[in-house]
Amino acid sequence: MFQHLYVIFLLTFSTLTIGILCLHVRIARRLYNENRDYDEQQQQKPSSKTTTYNNNAVALRFYMWHHIAYSLVASPIWVLDQFHCERLLPIYNQLPIPLKGMTLHVVWHICAGLGAHFFLQFLCACRVGNLGMVCGTRFVMGVLPVVVVVDVVDAPRSSSSSGGRMKQS
Repeated sequence: MFQHLYVIFLLTFSTLTIGILCLHVRIARRLYNENRDYDEQQQQKPSSKTTTYNNNAVALRFYMWHHIAYSLVASPIWVLDQFHCERLLPIYNQLPIPLKGMTLHVVWHICAGLGAHFFLQFLCACRVGNLGMVCGTRFVMGVLPVVVVVDVVDAPRSSSSSGGRMKQS
């Protein structure tokens, strides 16, 4: 049975989700524009003797996977499970032994956890760039991508943003 308390929860959740989505779109647009400007600058001076790294590409990749896992997969699964749980219970009970008890809520937990992991990796890639280091991606157990520091380059270590770009002579 639908509880009226859900209305307050859904309104709060929806408002926060929309607000966070707007903030995330602003962050992604800034990183994308920095990448585009960086690519244009590199095309104008291809004979430069310095190798330039751009951590924004790594950050944007994790950012994209965060939105896919959480916004496009986990959230719709959660809504479906909340509003159709009574209809889905007979299906859950007919699942074979290894999957018995595997409800959509369990799938939501897995996808939301992956979304949180990807967002934390996005933040790590941004922080590594601001610290003047170069980051890359490695896979834990061949499956789960994580940000790793690839190289430390000569860049000023300050609290100001370096835009994720570092130079190595």
